[in-house]
Amino acid sequence: MSNLHLALQLLQQNNYKLTKQRHYLLEYLASHEDFYITLTQLDQHMRTFFPKMSHDTIYRNVKEMQQIGVLETKMFQNGLRVKFQCDFHKQEHSHFICQQCGRALEIPLPDFSKTHEQLRNYQINNYHVEIWGICDLCQTKNDSTTKA
Repeated sequence: MSNLHLALQLLQQNNYKLTKQRHYLLEYLASHEDFYITLTQLDQHMRTFFPKMSHDTIYRNVKEMQQIGVLETKMFQNGLRVKFQCDFHKQEHSHFICQQCGRALEIPLPDFSKTHEQLRNYQINNYHVEIWGICDLCQTKNDSTTKA
């Protein structure tokens, strides 16, 4: 079962109607699942197909879908970005996130055995690791503009 199908099921399970707008929004983000997309990009894409759709409606849908775990949002230097949830089967995951283009590369989780020992009497419910930096593609672009 595809992640898009799982996301649509989650919407239904949480009593959201599967409107054409919601389906297009999820389809667009799922097709860019390795990137955090700016709200401006998402807004422009949605208005191409639904010219009368307001920015508030798009933002509200993003927030609602984030709350039920279909989308992830992150604050970047240039504002809030949104990403399709990459893994509905496990909550514990880690990413390298490019601060320039928003690319998110899933990476293996670090070994938490010592952390678990330190927190022996604590209940750990979830963990998420993020490493922020500049991806190889953006570094190459930056190097070529510097030399020009």
